[in-house]
Order: sequence, then structure tokens, then C-alpha cells
Amino acid sequence: MHPSSSLVHRPAKRFLLVDDHPIMSDALRYTLESIAPDSQVEFAASYGEARRLLAEPNRIDCILLDLGLPDSDGYDALQGLRLLRPDTPVVVLSADGERDTIMRCLNLGAQGFIPKTVHHDVLRYALQMIAAGHMYVPKEVVTHNSWAPANSMVRTTQAKAPSRDPRSLGLTGRQCDVLRLILRGLPNKLICRELALAEGTVKIHVSAVLRALGARNRTQAVIAANQLGLRLATE
Repeated sequence: MHPSSSLVHRPAKRFLLVDDHPIMSDALRYTLESIAPDSQVEFAASYGEARRLLAEPNRIDCILLDLGLPDSDGYDALQGLRLLRPDTPVVVLSADGERDTIMRCLNLGAQGFIPKTVHHDVLRYALQMIAAGHMYVPKEVVTHNSWAPANSMVRTTQAKAPSRDPRSLGLTGRQCDVLRLILRGLPNKLICRELALAEGTVKIHVSAVLRALGARNRTQAVIAANQLGLRLATE
């Protein structure tokens, strides 16, 4: 199973590409337009320019962020854009495809990571998945052996066959709803709003989901869901 199969957000139509490399920007725009002809791509060559664009009341479905911006540390830019537009998925682009870099970006709230060094076919596939509303991370992150779900039920399930139904992990229907929204990248506050639940109730459900997946945080939950082949109903 490919690591990019978890649903994270709705299909993207309007992209903001934050990158100061014109050749790379043109290549990404061309690829996006060939994948989704009705998509629109806006550009920002710096973190400051991206902030100015996002401060306006315009619709952006997905932000593609280069870590190597001239006016900001990439991690600071990622955190800043997440704070400015918490409901908008941010996918990181970087020439640094080291696992530590990828995991740090995911832990800071990135909804995906595309190494700039990948083959064009892989880049096209990654953008196609993101445009369709799915997460993409390099398969090495998902298959890396340095972390595996701690829950024994999850380990047993992995050893036999991928589980398609999250209820097989002991999750209730409401907890499955919470997992679906976690995989879309929604914070607790928005999960409360989507499901009409109190924040304390959502926290309890999130803890139950992480425990069932043997995960310590949301990033590990996304990876575990990918490893297990979980499929959740979409809206």
C-alpha cells in the first residue's frame, strides 16, 4: 500500500506555491495544471509575501511550501503559515529528504512532504494524490522500522493482513469519526465543531484513537493508519 492513501482534506482546486525558485515553480504549476486542469496556482517567492497573500480573504485549498526560503527558517515558516491558516493543509517541498526532516515537518503540522529530488513520475503522483485530497509522504517514512504501533492488537493485525475497518481495533463509530477528521488534519477545536461535541469529549476520543493505534501523537496515528490500510467513510 502506498503511504499517501490516508484522506487528509477535500480535493484542492486553489494552490499557493511558496518557492523562490522560478524553474521549480513553473514545473510544479505545469504538473498541477496537467493533473487538474481547473486548478489555480498562486505564487509567493518568500515567507513574507505568502503571509501578505494569506492575510487577504481569499480561498486557498492547499499551501505548497519550500523549506529553503530566503527570508525565513523553513520550520518557522511552516509554523507561521499553520497559525495564520489553521484550516488550510500545508505540504512541504524540500531538497532535504532526510527522515528526520520529514518527521519534524509532520510533527509541526505539515499534511505531507514531497522531496524535490524525486523522479518526475513520483512528483506527479504525489501532486495528484494531494490534489485529490490525500496525504503524501515518502514510503520510507511509513515503512521505517524505528517506530511501529505499540498496541499488540495493531501488531497482530499487521502480521496477518491489513485491517480495512477501524472498528476491528475496538474503535466506536464516534471514534472512527474522530479518526477520519484527524486524518484530514483538523485540530480538536474544529473536530468539536464538525461533530458538535464538547472539547473534553473530543480529547477523550482522540486519546482512545491514539491508544488503539499504538501512537503517541497525531503524526504516528497517520502513519499507523497508513500501515494498517484503514479506510474511513468520507463526507
